[in-house]
Amino acid sequence: MQDRTRFVSDSCAPTWDLGMLAGSGRVGAVLWGGPQEHVISLTHEHFFLPVNARTPPPLFAEAMPRVRAALLAHEADDAAAIVAETAGSADFSQMIWTDPLAPGAELRLTIDASGSAQVAAYRRRRDLTTGEITTVWREDGIRREVRLVVPRGARRARIAVRSGVPGEARLRLGVTDDRNADIPGAASYAGAVHRRVEVVSSNEAALAVSAGAGGDRAITLTTTVRASTGEVQVVDDGSVEFTAGLDGSTWTEFEIDLRLGDADPETLALGNTAALQSASRLDLSSGVSEDVPTEVLLEGAESDPRTMRALIELAYAAGRANIISATGELPATLQGVWQGTWSPAWSADYTLNGNVQNGGMASLVPTGTPELAASLSRMLVPHFDDFRTNAARIFGFEGAMLPSRMSTHGLANHFSDGFPHQFWISCGGWVLRMLADAVLSSGDRTLIGDREWELIEGVLLFLRDVIDHGPVAPSYSPENTPGGASTPLAVNATMDIAVLRDADRAGRVLAEALGVEPIRLPAVEPHFRIDNEGRLAEWGDPAFPPHLAHRHTSELYPLWYDIDPAFEATDLRAAALRLIREKIAWRAEDPGPPPGNGEMAFGLAQLGLAAAALGDAPSAERCLHWLAALHFTPAMSTTHDSGAIFNVDASGALPALVAAMLIGSSRRTITLLPAVPDSWTEGAVSGLTTRTALSVELLAWSATGITVTLAGSPESAWVRSGPIELRLPRPVISPAHSEPVRTIVLDHRESRHHLTLTWAPSAS
Repeated sequence: MQDRTRFVSDSCAPTWDLGMLAGSGRVGAVLWGGPQEHVISLTHEHFFLPVNARTPPPLFAEAMPRVRAALLAHEADDAAAIVAETAGSADFSQMIWTDPLAPGAELRLTIDASGSAQVAAYRRRRDLTTGEITTVWREDGIRREVRLVVPRGARRARIAVRSGVPGEARLRLGVTDDRNADIPGAASYAGAVHRRVEVVSSNEAALAVSAGAGGDRAITLTTTVRASTGEVQVVDDGSVEFTAGLDGSTWTEFEIDLRLGDADPETLALGNTAALQSASRLDLSSGVSEDVPTEVLLEGAESDPRTMRALIELAYAAGRANIISATGELPATLQGVWQGTWSPAWSADYTLNGNVQNGGMASLVPTGTPELAASLSRMLVPHFDDFRTNAARIFGFEGAMLPSRMSTHGLANHFSDGFPHQFWISCGGWVLRMLADAVLSSGDRTLIGDREWELIEGVLLFLRDVIDHGPVAPSYSPENTPGGASTPLAVNATMDIAVLRDADRAGRVLAEALGVEPIRLPAVEPHFRIDNEGRLAEWGDPAFPPHLAHRHTSELYPLWYDIDPAFEATDLRAAALRLIREKIAWRAEDPGPPPGNGEMAFGLAQLGLAAAALGDAPSAERCLHWLAALHFTPAMSTTHDSGAIFNVDASGALPALVAAMLIGSSRRTITLLPAVPDSWTEGAVSGLTTRTALSVELLAWSATGITVTLAGSPESAWVRSGPIELRLPRPVISPAHSEPVRTIVLDHRESRHHLTLTWAPSAS
C-alpha cells in the first residue's frame, strides 16, 4: 500500500499560526516567516505560567439541597440564583482562568538579508517519518536552505542553514513579541514574565524566561543556543544575536536546548518517531503525488473526489504526526506543544469537556498508538487531591470529581453563570473510557498501576454518590443551554446518563487489567429520550427543550466508543440519526467561522463518530470533508474554527473519524467497513486497533472483495475471553464459506487471523 510520508507547501507563513510544526513531545518549534526572515517559535510542554488563582471551588455542597430541589421542581432560574449567590459570596464574580501555555523563546533567522533580492521557488517540506522540516528557495538564483528537527523525547532542537555561495547567517535569540491570538478577549500575559540573557561563551548564549518569582510556583524556562561557528553579541537586555559564516556548501548548525528548571531530564523514553508514525497508514487510491503542494489539494478538494481522497490521506498522516509530536510526558494541549503568542485562545490548556477526548487524544488509541494514552494518566494522577476537593466542596460527595479544564492544578474553579463547568460530572467517567479503550486495544496491563487505580477508584466512588442521589441535578450538557432558557442548569443531561452507564463497564475492564475486585456501580436506567421532533434529546427531562443550533453534540456519547446497549433499539438509533443529519444541515447553512456555523472542529468528530457507528457513511463523509478542507492549513496544522484559531483538535479528530468509518468493535465483535463512502471504491489501511486487542495488520477492499489480517500479542490474550464475531458490510463468500455470509466467528484462542473474502454475486 501507498501512504503519505511527506508533503510540500509553496506558500510562506506570514504569521506563526500558519507555520510548519516540529515537536519532540516535550518541546515544540514552529517555523514561519519567509525568505527575508524566518522565525522559530519555541516552547516546552510544562511551561504554563503560574499567573491565575488556585482558589478552591466555593462550598456549593451547602446549597446543593436547595439547588436540586429547585431544578427538580423545574425552577431553573431559582437554582441559578442560588448558585450565583453562593459563588458571589466566595468572591467568584470573575471567571478564573487556567494557567496559560506560554512561548519560551523566539529565534529570528536571516541569510544575507538585502531586502531587494528576487525570490523564487519557495518550498516548505515536512518529512512525517523523521519530523524534519526543510525550507528551500532561491534568491537571485542562489539556493538557500533551512532545516529544523526536534528529536523525539528530547528537550532539544537543531537548526541547520546552508547557502549556495559564501555568505552570512544571523540568528537572534529573544522573547516572543506580544502579538495577539485571533480570539476576542484573550488576555495577554506578556507582562507576567521576566527575561534575562547571558553570553555563555563566544558561540553560546542563553535566554531565561521566568514567572512567579519568589513564590512556590515560580517557573523558569532557559533556552540555550550554541552555534557551530561564528560569534554572539548582546543586542539588548532581552536578546542576543549570533553571526555565523556560510561557506557555500556545508551546513552551519545551531543547537537549541530548552530546560525547565534544574530537574528537567535531557531525554525521556517516548518511543521512536518513525515507528509511531508508521503504526498506521492509509491509502485511498488517490494516485496523487506527494509533490503536489498542499495549496493545490486544499483548493481542489471539494470539487474533485480524487483530490479530496488525496487530502484525506495526507490529513490522516499529518494529523497523526501533529498529535504524536505534541504528546510527551503530557497529552497535547489545545495547541499541542506549540505557542507563538502571549494571549493564547482559552489559555491553550487541557479542555476536558471534549477537546482532549474528541480532539487531541482521539486518534491515539484507534490508530495504533495506545501506549501514548499513558500521557493522560501522567497529567491527571498528580492532582488527585484537587479532584477530591472538588467532589467534597461542590457536591458533598466522596471520591474524585475531575474538572472541565485544567493545566497546573485540578481544582474546578473555572466557571461562570453562562458556563457552569463546576457541575459537569462526566469528565471522570469519560477518562475511564479512554483508559479502558487503551487497555482493551493493546492488552497492556501495565497502563494501570496502583496510582492510576487510586484515581479510577476515586472517580467511581464519586459517580456512585451521583447515582445514589437520584436524577442528576444540577446537570450540565457542555456547553449548551436548553432552548429559551436563561441558564444551562438542567436535569439528567443525556451525556451524564450515558457516562454513568458506561463508567461501570469501563471500571470493570480497568479492575480486570490490574487484577483487583471491581467497584460496581448501581444500575442506571437508560433515560434516553426522543424529543417531539423525533431526535435524540439532549436532556432526559422533557422540561428542558432542545437547542439544536450549537457546536457541541454531547448527547451522542453513547455511540462514540463501545456502543451503549440501549442503542440496539431501532427507535433510538433512528432518533440519533435524525439528530446527526439535522445538526449537519445546520452547519451546512454556513460552514464558515463564527458568525457562521463552522465553529469547533471536534464537534464534527462528535457527529461523524456517531454517524459511523450507525452506518451512515454519507453523514460521516460530510464531517470528514469539512475537517479536511476547512480545518487544515497549507502547513497541515489545524484550526479550531473553519480557517481560524490555531488548535490541534482536528489533527486528532480526523484520523479518529477515518478509523471509525473503517472499523468498529466491542470486546466480542469487530465490524469491518461500517461506514465506507461510495467514493472510496478501493483502499487499504493498517494499524487500526480493536477492543479485542487484535490489531489490523492490513485491511484492503475493492470492487471484488475484502482482505483482512488481524493479529494480537500473546500477552493480550486475556482480553479475548470468548469467540469474536466478525461483521461484514455485505455478504461474502470464500473457500471456507460457499454460501454468502455477513458474519464470521473467529476463534479467540488464535492470535492471528487472515481472511480473503469475495463479495457475493447478489451484493454486486
